[in-house]
Amino acid sequence: MKRILYITAALITLSSTISLAQDRYDAVRWSQYFYDGTARFSSMGGAFGALGGDFASLSINPAGIGVYRMAEFSLTPSYLSTNTKSSFTGQSAISRGKSRGDFNFGYVQPFIFRNDNEGLISINLGLGYNTMSDYNSNALAYNKSGSSWLDAVVGKMENNWQYFDPVKMESDSRYKNFGPGDWDAVLAWNSFLISEDSIGFYNALHNNDIIEQRRLVESRGRNSELVFSFGGNYANTLYFGMTLGIQDINYKKYLTHSEDIVQTTEGTDLLWFDYRQFFETEGSGINLKLGLLYRVNDNWRFGLSVHTPTWMNLTDYYKASMQSEFESDTQYYDPDESIWNEYKYKVSTPARYNLSAAYLFSNIGAVSLDYEYVDYSTIRMKDSYESIYDDSFDEENNIIKDEFKGASNIRLGIEVKPVDNFAIRAGYAFYGSPYKESAGGSPSTQIYSFGLGYRVNGFFIDAAYKYLTSKSGLYTIYDGSKTISEKYITNQFALTFGFRF
Repeated sequence: MKRILYITAALITLSSTISLAQDRYDAVRWSQYFYDGTARFSSMGGAFGALGGDFASLSINPAGIGVYRMAEFSLTPSYLSTNTKSSFTGQSAISRGKSRGDFNFGYVQPFIFRNDNEGLISINLGLGYNTMSDYNSNALAYNKSGSSWLDAVVGKMENNWQYFDPVKMESDSRYKNFGPGDWDAVLAWNSFLISEDSIGFYNALHNNDIIEQRRLVESRGRNSELVFSFGGNYANTLYFGMTLGIQDINYKKYLTHSEDIVQTTEGTDLLWFDYRQFFETEGSGINLKLGLLYRVNDNWRFGLSVHTPTWMNLTDYYKASMQSEFESDTQYYDPDESIWNEYKYKVSTPARYNLSAAYLFSNIGAVSLDYEYVDYSTIRMKDSYESIYDDSFDEENNIIKDEFKGASNIRLGIEVKPVDNFAIRAGYAFYGSPYKESAGGSPSTQIYSFGLGYRVNGFFIDAAYKYLTSKSGLYTIYDGSKTISEKYITNQFALTFGFRF
């Protein structure tokens, strides 16, 4: 028999089960920023907190807007692709993420009051669009195992056998009778993957079956920020700025968990099943950034900025399907489709604190270093309709406090001008893990970058190449499964075209 049913589902990346609920791993996804912007910014590792004068820096230290002396418009198209290497307890697989294009733009308009070195020199305004994080990747993992996802589902049903009433699971309103977190059991029951006898629930497999498991997760989307900046220049020594950031979250994830019975000694009738999930998050957030930049002399500059939490309003949509086939198939059954599930909630991301320093070698180059601290244990989640008596996310917020920690991010950039109008650039960035060692390892991220730039008569063009590598740490996809680790590699190319006038 072939059966297709649809259920609500949302798989998280670092989970011990195939989860159907909004949880801490979703929240940390929205809280991690791997800043992107102009090609110059990217090629120098994003280390612009003390340099300023680049539009992308306004998402890190808004005081950088005060450095501008001329109006500027810039447009940055980019192209990126991601490869993922997954290891499912010794079995490796490499999948290529879908390549995609991106863009950023910025406009700054100074209002100059005076040309000396005293008092308020200028007030500058800026408007633009920067990318905070990219979510595009494909991850494929496979292995042969004696365990099955169905074992975990049976275990859940056995722990609350009175709740999983067969009559309720077979009724036309079954998706309303059970919460989304239990729809996997309803699906398995109605597709005859799980049955019941006088002893209890059991699945269609036998103890000695060998199962080939495959897990494909395709992710799409990004977190982008519309930037409104205001700042100024006081006595060509102290620069100040403020940025209002309005973030747009767009994220989609497609999961396929497949199991093929490749060896059986007890005549198992089941041949294979596929479990598919669709998950989408849409929403927006708002934050405020305040910054100062102090110019000690012609060589040294120091920067300081503080970012408030980003207050997000998010909506999740999710749905999934299962298709199975048995050796005794004699007919085809029409698909059974569930209702769409929609859930609205709020996330408050961590505040951010940035310290930076830069040394300028007259007109021949610069070295810049940024340090950022983010305490991920301060993430908070809340139901959109939660009252003061509602504790729907209390357990999750307590786990966030226990499992997450503060992380240090470091960005380093170098620019050298061997001849007039031409620059060579390089950068490095390290983003620390938000997790404690006991909560899944240390999935840190490193970025290596290189770029070139040319400027003449108010026109400039910059090129950048960025290589990002990140790892997930060890995790399981359901209780009792073998462990998976993933390594992501992203290659990105960017060009910036701009004018100063």
